[in-house]
Amino acid sequence: MLTRRRFLTAAGATGLLLGLGCASGPRTPTAPAARSIPDPVDWRITRWGADPLTRGAYSYLPTGTSARFRRDLARPVDDRVFIAGEATDEDFPASVHGAYQSGLRAAGQVLEAHQGGTVLVIGAGAAGLGAAGRLQENGVGVTVLEARDRIGGRAWTIDLGGAPVDLGGSWLHSVATNPLADLAVDLGITIVPTDYDNSILHDTDGSRLPWSRLDHLYEAVEEAVLGNGSTRSMGSELAPIRAGLSGDEQRWFDYVVVSEVEHWYPAHVDDLALATAYEGAMPRGGDSVPATGYAPIIADLAEGLDIRLGTRVREVGRSATGVVLQTDQGEHAADAVVVTLPLGVLQADDVAFAPALPHSHLAAIQKLGMGNMEKVVLRFAEPFWDTDVDLISYVPAERGRFAEWYNAVPWTGEPILVGFNAGRTARDLLAWSDDGILEAALGTLDLMYG
Repeated sequence: MLTRRRFLTAAGATGLLLGLGCASGPRTPTAPAARSIPDPVDWRITRWGADPLTRGAYSYLPTGTSARFRRDLARPVDDRVFIAGEATDEDFPASVHGAYQSGLRAAGQVLEAHQGGTVLVIGAGAAGLGAAGRLQENGVGVTVLEARDRIGGRAWTIDLGGAPVDLGGSWLHSVATNPLADLAVDLGITIVPTDYDNSILHDTDGSRLPWSRLDHLYEAVEEAVLGNGSTRSMGSELAPIRAGLSGDEQRWFDYVVVSEVEHWYPAHVDDLALATAYEGAMPRGGDSVPATGYAPIIADLAEGLDIRLGTRVREVGRSATGVVLQTDQGEHAADAVVVTLPLGVLQADDVAFAPALPHSHLAAIQKLGMGNMEKVVLRFAEPFWDTDVDLISYVPAERGRFAEWYNAVPWTGEPILVGFNAGRTARDLLAWSDDGILEAALGTLDLMYG
């Protein structure tokens, strides 16, 4: 029987990555509604979808597309421009280690095309650091150009009252086949497994709802979605099932679809190709959270590299003799460039290519989807929730809104909760104020624990 996160194992796709990035606060909540739960003592809200250096969280396969577009985007251009990033990885797309592996792949392409020489790498995230490290190991002169004032990209660890918390990628997925999990172990980092079935479920009014009431809905979603490599819309397969359900069961069905599909492939099922759940390598070893956050892993990947922070690339020019990059800090030239810009940035044409990228690459950029996933991270003076579970689930009245909360006490040792919104819900919440999002989050928790 399919239950909760076993969906992803059955799908044969990797657990997905990234989750998020621009933080607000901390601030004292303004004009709080009447609640029984306490106010947080610190908090952050992410806005990756509004961040001009990401323009979304991570990639997915929209209706009408397949993984072929990931392969097209990963092809070298004139042996001068090499593109990496999670959107180009076929085995573990939308994950930090998929991004890292794409960087290793791009470095291999560069080494095959060039003997030595110099290479510029755009972006100091996992993909860029992976590419730069591999190239430098092989005697190539490498310079990494990073627009932000920090490394890591969408892997971003902050200090929340003394506890490391990831506002971007949080999990080490498929730890048995994840090179970054091996690196974490080598660095002496404790990795804390997540048991997605160690969870509780609350109905819309906050009351506890037995998981067994949803078993038939999980089975219906599995039968409609899994093992189907079609480019048709997932939503078209799921809509007739939902239409045949009662009012309560429609809400429960929406929860299953949101939590098992849209929180992993961060888009509405109407926008997702059935092939989304078909792509990727089989995950092995489960998922774990590094107790330190990703920061020391990223720092190790960056060690010894020439990284120029605050250097935003505006144009990538290529010729028969090399590449020239125009940046806010001047011009940089090399024999080749590895581009690890997020898919959303490529789609927005925020960086010009001269001459333009080939049609196959442009088609891939526009056909692939950049999804939305945002977090609300709340630290309290002491826990009031079930601290013996990994996942706290909620069936919202508004489809998709704060449907999942992760108990971060096992990772951090501190009273921290992390709430998630994805797809259209996350996109719509970008128009809200931080205080409005915070109040909605606390209102949801109050329904469950007030």
